[in-house]
Amino acid sequence: MDEVNQSINQQKTVLARSEHSPIIIELMKDLISQSALVGQSEYETVVNAVRFDTQSSMLRGMVDLLENIRGGSLFEPK
Repeated sequence: MDEVNQSINQQKTVLARSEHSPIIIELMKDLISQSALVGQSEYETVVNAVRFDTQSSMLRGMVDLLENIRGGSLFEPK
C-alpha cells in the first residue's frame, strides 16, 4: 500500500510542478457560480453567500495545496 501512496504522491508532484497546474485552477474557476450575491429574498442571499464562501475556500485550498506539493510537502517526514 505504501508503494501505491508513493506512486500517487509522485503523480501529484509531477502535476503540481507541470505547466498544467494553472489550467486546473482555471477549470475550478469555471465551476464557480456566476450568480449575484444578493438574491430576490433574504434566504436566497444567505444561500448565495454560503455558496460563494465555500467555493472560494475550495479554490484557495487547491491553490495552497498545489503550492505545498511543489515545495515537496508530500515527501517530507510526518
